[in-house]
Amino acid sequence: MRLSARIKCFRYLVYAYIVLISICGGAQLVIGAFLLWTHRQYSTLVNDMFCEPFGVLIALGLVSQLLCYFGWTSTSKKHRCYLGTFSAFLVILIVAQFLISGWAIATKTQLITPAELAIEANFGQFIALDGVSNDQTHIWNRLQRDIQCCGVNGIHDYKKVGVPWSCYDPINSKVYSAGCMHMFVKSIEVNMIRVALVAIAAALIQSLGIFCVIQLVMLLKKPKLMLPIGDNHSLRVKRTRELVPLSSETATTSSAHAHTMASTIPTMPMPTMSIHSSTKPPIAAKPIVPKIEHPIIK
Repeated sequence: MRLSARIKCFRYLVYAYIVLISICGGAQLVIGAFLLWTHRQYSTLVNDMFCEPFGVLIALGLVSQLLCYFGWTSTSKKHRCYLGTFSAFLVILIVAQFLISGWAIATKTQLITPAELAIEANFGQFIALDGVSNDQTHIWNRLQRDIQCCGVNGIHDYKKVGVPWSCYDPINSKVYSAGCMHMFVKSIEVNMIRVALVAIAAALIQSLGIFCVIQLVMLLKKPKLMLPIGDNHSLRVKRTRELVPLSSETATTSSAHAHTMASTIPTMPMPTMSIHSSTKPPIAAKPIVPKIEHPIIK
């Protein structure tokens, strides 16, 4: 498969992966907001504790949406550096979601004692007030009506002040036998498990396509030229320069300018060569002796 076709294929895979991340982020936003809303209705019973995991889940959804926008822009522009940054942020987000899921499980195991102490203290303030048992907007009356419970541990908690109307079932007028503390703490534990499951599911789904992003980053490198000796060298394309002929007016202007520059340059005198006589006397020429041929006597 050609390089351009492979890049195009992986671009489409990355686009689908980004849409999947956006769906996971939207689910985190919706689920986190719903869990936070349900917890805030009765959070004053536990002194507004245990709200942090729900807020962090909402923040993870927002971060996922921002990363989707960044990744989509980087993929459309085929910017290799931005795609590498996008993949690095995705790895950090996935690791953070695994850590947050573990934090939610740890919070679930440690919330029983502080939650029970806060609920007992709040219930003592409720039964100490006069006429509060008939207040329909009070948090204890709303809690007992919504989750169908009565008192902290049961109906025996109202022996001194009388059983309020919220402890009765409106259909058959029976008193709820279950205590509110156990049911409310159990609902908080279930919500913590939901936060952990949502974070783990989002991390697993987001980790499926991270390899497509990394492969696209590797494909967007500079092409390499395979030489016969087996060495890899980057293929550098030299940009050819075009020589544009000068027009007649431009050539005339250039020659006039050159003549003006030449006239302004001062002429330097040429150095004269001086011949110095040598201190040694000249060598006399050898005399030429004529060659005399002697007669031959026979």
